[in-house]
Amino acid sequence: MNSSGGGMRRLGRDALVSESMTVLAEKPGASMIDIASAIGVGRTTLYRHFGDREALIAEVARQGARKFTAALMDARPHLGPGLDAVERACAQLFTVPDVLTLMFADKPIITDDTFAEVEREHAGSPPEEGDPVEAMIRRGQADGSIAGDVPVVWAAMYVFLTIGSGHLFDVTTRSGPGGAESRGAALELTIRAIRKTLSAPEDHLGGGGCSSAMT
Repeated sequence: MNSSGGGMRRLGRDALVSESMTVLAEKPGASMIDIASAIGVGRTTLYRHFGDREALIAEVARQGARKFTAALMDARPHLGPGLDAVERACAQLFTVPDVLTLMFADKPIITDDTFAEVEREHAGSPPEEGDPVEAMIRRGQADGSIAGDVPVVWAAMYVFLTIGSGHLFDVTTRSGPGGAESRGAALELTIRAIRKTLSAPEDHLGGGGCSSAMT
């Protein structure tokens, strides 16, 4: 974001998109002039790179979808028991708050269509095994860490919506007392809820809490 007292900044296209994402997460209706002012560049810079606000929003959405997918992959979804992998995914997705805000907004900028568009960018890549969260849940059911009677699609939707609820809790409490610690508290509550709902009745992993996700 713009530092006080400085002149116009010189940012590349990717940096412009990333910082515009932060502005839009805080002010979804921001105009091109608002965005340029907030990130410290001339409005002509934005128009030169993107043409208009619609094109900038589309690029912000695509970058957000890529960041979401990258965060999931950083959670090492193929490693260890399925439930541990789900918890690591929660922790990694909490590291991209602007992305979550633009996904769970009343009028989301990052949508299913955005993810489909980004997937088409990798049309020539080796096929993946489908939704990574569903894959983690299936593996957890196979290894006994996740209850076998929970429908996989329902469980994946539950994980996604619980992450959204935890993130929005953090956003709404961030400015209040203890706001600096609210994100960690929100993540802990999110993981606790997911573990309580999805773990097998006799979870052989024991009461590991969220330690595996937080390391």
